[in-house]
Amino acid sequence: MNEGQRSLLVVAVSAIVIIVTIVAFVVPYVKRQSAVNSVLNANSTWTVTMQQYLHVGALSEQTYRINNDNGKVEMFYSATNRDGTITKQFDVPLFGPDATFLFEQLRAEGIWGLPDKAVRPHPKDEYIFMVAQTLGDEGGHRAFGFSDPEFWATTKGLEYPLNLKDPKNPIGITSRPLRDPHYLKLVQLVEQFGPPSVQQAQMKIRTELAESNGHPLPAAAASPKGGH
Repeated sequence: MNEGQRSLLVVAVSAIVIIVTIVAFVVPYVKRQSAVNSVLNANSTWTVTMQQYLHVGALSEQTYRINNDNGKVEMFYSATNRDGTITKQFDVPLFGPDATFLFEQLRAEGIWGLPDKAVRPHPKDEYIFMVAQTLGDEGGHRAFGFSDPEFWATTKGLEYPLNLKDPKNPIGITSRPLRDPHYLKLVQLVEQFGPPSVQQAQMKIRTELAESNGHPLPAAAASPKGGH
């Protein structure tokens, strides 16, 4: 093999190595990076709404809504006095990562999976949760309701299965506890969300509405439930 042939062989081998490197490493990297960029640049929104109906106390209902539109966060709050004659509300922009943390906490507590619970007899408070999320062209939404979350978080009640096929022993012997703290945790996360300025604005509205009906809030009613 002469010098010219050796040079051509080196060039050919080098070209093969370059082609193999591009196929094995560069092309997959470009595809992965493209996929990552498409996710990062995709339309990303979510909304969480908690509708609260209060059967005792100074207020009749409250609405909390947190909306994240591609990182632009807004919070809506409204409350209505006991006789339903006055509603006050506000809608404010929020900044920082707190809304994202809230959404992840709500997800961890089961906002996408908790089932409806039948309203208890003579309920103190009832709730409807609504959640919606989109990422790119995909998304989902759901709603569920329950009452008296404090009861479900503390009850010592047990549930026994029924076996209608065995009339002599229709009630099973294996029970499961009814206690479930997740419903109360969802309520608390939404009620406590927001900077001090938002919490103060909510409390101002509750106080004004309570006085409009002659139901002044007790001193300890810095509770989001309006002293119910």
